[in-house]
This record gives sequence, C-alpha cells and structure tokens, in this order.
Amino acid sequence: MTDETKWLTEQIDRLAQQPEFTNRAFWLALARVVAEQDRRTEQLGGEVDGRTWSPDRW
Repeated sequence: MTDETKWLTEQIDRLAQQPEFTNRAFWLALARVVAEQDRRTEQLGGEVDGRTWSPDRW
C-alpha cells in the first residue's frame, strides 16, 4: 500500500464516521474501490516484473 493510498484510506475512514446513512454508505463504498484499485495496481506491478525477468521473453 502506497503512502497516498494509506492517507486516502485514513481520510475516507474519518469521513465514514458520519451518522447519515447515505453519506456513510458512499464513503464505505469508496473505501472498497480504493482497496480494489490498490490491489490491482500491485498485481500489475508484479506482472510487469514477472514478464521482464521471464527467460522465455529474452
């Protein structure tokens, strides 16, 4: 998880403490989107590394 993602997650968690259901639902859904994007970014980075170092591609 990058520093930006950590910061964004902290901000979203803080905003999700609102008592209004619609606002809270929005922030919690946004947190799931951010987590999924972070997961996919990490996977793509690993794929690039794997393809770069694959002897079949040399």
